[in-house]
Amino acid sequence: MHVPGSPVIDEKSKASGPTVGPFDVDADREAILALWRRNLPEGTADRYAWLYDSGRARSWIAREDKSGAIGAVGLMSRRLRLFGEEYPAGGPIDLNVDRTHRLGGLALRLQRSVTAEVDQGRLALIYGVPNTQSEPVLRRVGYEIVGPVQRWARPLRSHEYLHDRLPGGALGKTASATVDAALWLRSPESRYRRRREHRVEITDCFDVRFDRLWRQAAPQFSVIGQRTAEYLNWRFRDAPGTAYRALCVGDRNDSLLGYLVYTCRDGVAYVADFLHADDSVGDAVLAEFINLMRVQKAKAIVTIFTGAPAAVKRLRRFGFRRRSSSWKIMVHTDALRLGIPRYKLLDVGKWFFTRADIDTEF
Repeated sequence: MHVPGSPVIDEKSKASGPTVGPFDVDADREAILALWRRNLPEGTADRYAWLYDSGRARSWIAREDKSGAIGAVGLMSRRLRLFGEEYPAGGPIDLNVDRTHRLGGLALRLQRSVTAEVDQGRLALIYGVPNTQSEPVLRRVGYEIVGPVQRWARPLRSHEYLHDRLPGGALGKTASATVDAALWLRSPESRYRRRREHRVEITDCFDVRFDRLWRQAAPQFSVIGQRTAEYLNWRFRDAPGTAYRALCVGDRNDSLLGYLVYTCRDGVAYVADFLHADDSVGDAVLAEFINLMRVQKAKAIVTIFTGAPAAVKRLRRFGFRRRSSSWKIMVHTDALRLGIPRYKLLDVGKWFFTRADIDTEF
């Protein structure tokens, strides 16, 4: 019997090979964690609770018998706004197969369990950022490339990056300070002055103000993942292993105008997400953040962002430079069913993509 929402993608009989089917979040916990220990060192019990116990993700498990798992794949749920309408969507995660079963097409069968959610009309679109091992698998099950994940970096302390080219001692420090001053003077934050009506705060929680900002800001973008307070709290406040904070710019009426989510590690500030009501607020948020990181003596600011040309232009204007990346955004969808031209969905300039849209660091 076919049960909607719970497909069993099993191209072989149980007698002739492994079975693939939906997992039980409680009953299969230890089997999945054991599988992760063999194949996904970053997989932990905390990650399992964050993704699967919370209901934000589900999984399909491959077995040779009832005793254990030989492979699995997850699907993180996400809501996407596509050209003015919100749709249920998702992203494949945690694909892993035991080494002894990697030549039999099991990874393909697991990924087809995920793509069936689109093919059978339960999800509008699935997007992923596969590693180099997983990318060929996604291609074979029908994913298409939107574009590369763009990495951006802005050095704040040149000595950390130019010490091999600078003289030693006091002369080197003087040269480094001169370079830093030149970088600062060339960047817009050196001329930034906070507006009287603006208020700035740092928080690690996301409240109803973020919901209002989401409703206000979302129409600016053609393809963007939902950024409600509920989602941001799950993605950043509750994320295991990383402490995130948000720099917020608001007004005198306590309305949120823009925010930037970040974490700091080894002297580097990593921007995980940002959103703003309009371009002038976007400038203010980034200027406030860069100035704050200077005060905190960060060596550099790094982010990933792919999409909206206005946001790319802002990053460049504030001194960010694009770095090479082997990661790609890939999508699987039925454009005809959606009624959206395929070329629009695959236009990287239509997207707004940050770390808020993925489940892991890289």
